[in-house]
Amino acid sequence: MESYGKDIHFAENLASWQQRLLADAQTSGGLLVSVAAEAVDEVLACFRQAGFEQAAVIGSMKNGVPGVRVNQ
Repeated sequence: MESYGKDIHFAENLASWQQRLLADAQTSGGLLVSVAAEAVDEVLACFRQAGFEQAAVIGSMKNGVPGVRVNQ
């Protein structure tokens, strides 16, 4: 996390292992998909039809300083 850690802000109650799991490129590549707001329902329906029942919206993009904020 040293190369990009300054751009990720974790909730204080997240354990160190949770932070590493969320920031590790080996575990996040297949977990996140960026979708235009108007396509969310259609994309979620596709995932669920393919057997990914737990697919969910977990965040949003906002204007401002680049970075990631993880809240629990």
